[in-house]
Amino acid sequence: MYENTGEKIRELRKQTGMSQAFLANKICSQSEISRIERGLNEPSYQMLWAISKKFDVDINYFFDEHSTEREDYFQEVKELLEEARRDRDYSLIEEIVDQESKNPLLQKGHRHKYLKWHKAMTVYHLHKDAAGAVSLFMDCLSNGDLDLLITELDMNVLNSIGIIKRNEGELKEAVYYLEKALRILKRMASLKKERIVRKVYYNLSKVHSDLGEYKLSAGYCEKGLALCLSEEDMFLFAEFHYQLGRNLLLLGDEEEGLRYWGKTRTIIELQQKNNLLKFIESEIENYRETGMIK
Repeated sequence: MYENTGEKIRELRKQTGMSQAFLANKICSQSEISRIERGLNEPSYQMLWAISKKFDVDINYFFDEHSTEREDYFQEVKELLEEARRDRDYSLIEEIVDQESKNPLLQKGHRHKYLKWHKAMTVYHLHKDAAGAVSLFMDCLSNGDLDLLITELDMNVLNSIGIIKRNEGELKEAVYYLEKALRILKRMASLKKERIVRKVYYNLSKVHSDLGEYKLSAGYCEKGLALCLSEEDMFLFAEFHYQLGRNLLLLGDEEEGLRYWGKTRTIIELQQKNNLLKFIESEIENYRETGMIK
């Protein structure tokens, strides 16, 4: 992580005309900045975060080599992988990762970890190797100490581990990793608007529902819905309505539960997600006929 960090700080400081004393103010001593720039000291995570805020750059700038050309190319790869993730096309993800693993531009730092995160998904979803996938996921983290994690990728990786743990029936472990992801959010106010926060809320709601903790699960759904509304973003909006309705039904509140499922159906109709529409209509019909939740 710390290779060339001091050089990058010195370069940014000179580009912005900032003195060492000004940069150090409310962060550390001027002599500490001098030692970091000369490669004699390593900045702590907290210090690096404060420095990144002062320069108004993403903290990931300090994690690997940075250039506009490389970043543009990496953004194109990210967009392809994000689309494949949305479609759950893990064969395509594996193809992209195998191809880009030979690309020297993506062999270090944050970009390499981002590719490895997707490689781990294919190990689990295509090759059914849960232990191997979790091991790869752990290699993607920015620090071996989970209490020192600070990046959006860290949250994504912990969320992925939580999903696997839930799928494998290891519910308490799933909660552990998902709650670790939320602790990153508490330290990183800049992540509050990212969709990953809603993903973590949603997966926590499902795990707590599996554990029979329906009120706790409903609380995460309500937090997720509040973010959807505040950000004016429909991402997971229908899913939170469905999950909240399910919890209310399991708590015995049939009227409110069916009302939320009705809202789910309306949202999905507007989104024109026909497969999901068939699913929710089937769930509503089954509950009305049997009083049971699948």
